[in-house]
Amino acid sequence: MSRRSWLGAASAAPGLIVVLAYLNFATNVVSLPDRLTLILAFAIGPVAIFGVLEIYRELAATPLATQVRLGTVFLIIAFALLNLMLVVQQSIFIPYQEAMAATTDDAVRESMRHVFRGVNQVQLGIDVSFDIFYSLGLILVSIALTRTTRFGKFLGIFGVLTAGALLILNMATFPMPPSEAGLVDLGPLTGVWWLVLILGGITGRRRPAIAGNTV
Repeated sequence: MSRRSWLGAASAAPGLIVVLAYLNFATNVVSLPDRLTLILAFAIGPVAIFGVLEIYRELAATPLATQVRLGTVFLIIAFALLNLMLVVQQSIFIPYQEAMAATTDDAVRESMRHVFRGVNQVQLGIDVSFDIFYSLGLILVSIALTRTTRFGKFLGIFGVLTAGALLILNMATFPMPPSEAGLVDLGPLTGVWWLVLILGGITGRRRPAIAGNTV
């Protein structure tokens, strides 16, 4: 393997790890130690921002460069919000679970549940902000992908459909998340988009092809 190939694999590895970690969080297939789970969750945002900048570098020369730039900005904002949401979420969950485990008084436990439900809306609101910027960013980048290779066109259409549906469901069920409103959570499907993107290379080949030069 050439030095360039090794560098490409090394840069893709962190992204692959956090995408697989996210999909595992969504499906609970593998049980991980609590501290490792926390570290992986907090790594998703920073690693994803690096990945978004790599996508921009690859797609900036496509005919839809303006959409790529705007999508990049939206996705960077989204992943910063994701990190904020996860940190706030765990700052609420961990003390709550510890307090619940430390008492057997039913009245106290019921009071803590009421407090938790109110405070928990904060992280749920941040989550919706993440979904808005994330969905819009993914749609814009996916549109640009459709102007590259056949692989990019397929992945782009998939991204537009899943991110569009994710945004619609979140707006329809606000302030409750779709999963808590009895609807499907499409977040893991967008995780599949990232997984395919990483494994296939952004457009399915080393260099992105612009319109009129597709494979």
